[in-house]
Amino acid sequence: MCGLLTGADYKRLGHDRHAKITGTVDDRQNSLDCRYQAGDDMTLSLQPTADFAKYAFDAALTDHKGRLAASHRRSDLVSGVVGAADESWFDDGTPGTAETGPVTHELRLRRGALVLAITLSGVRGRKEKDPRDVLISLAGLVLDRLPHVGAKDTGTPHKIQYEVIGTGTAKSIGWEDYTGIQNGGQATNTRLPWLRAIPVASADGVQPTTPTLHAEANSPKARIACVILADGVPVAAKRSTGSVNCEGTLPDSGPSRAQPASLRTHPDDTR
Repeated sequence: MCGLLTGADYKRLGHDRHAKITGTVDDRQNSLDCRYQAGDDMTLSLQPTADFAKYAFDAALTDHKGRLAASHRRSDLVSGVVGAADESWFDDGTPGTAETGPVTHELRLRRGALVLAITLSGVRGRKEKDPRDVLISLAGLVLDRLPHVGAKDTGTPHKIQYEVIGTGTAKSIGWEDYTGIQNGGQATNTRLPWLRAIPVASADGVQPTTPTLHAEANSPKARIACVILADGVPVAAKRSTGSVNCEGTLPDSGPSRAQPASLRTHPDDTR
């Protein structure tokens, strides 16, 4: 699969791609990662649904911006650079392999459920075209060679909602992103009620981890509640004083479907 882009493809655009370091295929995650010397790289991932691919695409952009900010690099981010894609972006501010090394260039796109990322090393050939043009051309070749990949959802879409119920504000809210795309999140001094929705898709052979939610009220005497819903069905619900924790079981993650949870089940539960 790393042969989707050949050395000749790069050479026609004036870029000298060095020898391959690794070509990793993850069947469980349905992904491919091809890495080459000097920093050239191509990754492909086919997500179960287009909505979940969009979630992964957005998360990658957030991570990219965070890495640039942490390394104090200037960003020249441009969106919508590949017309055949649903969404795409290019940036020539990605940190190189070393702080003093050459700046690499990155293009990322999503077409349906397919996500493609190509990184071009800062080691440029004598007759190399503009990096943005090179990456757009390479991305076009990949899409042409995979004309139908990502066009149809192959998994079952779900939506998970995290809710925190109470009055006033919550001192802190923390949640785990069971999708493996992000590490979760944290919010502080958040007005209640609070809601966050995350798309997820069930793929064959993939077992999602348990979604969890924690909330702490601004006052140790304040009542606060948490709810986790899967496709509109509460799968975890609890209320307490001061702080509260919810841990849910996704409907399709076990031998039997999760039973709906209710805040009325244990109205005075402080566990």
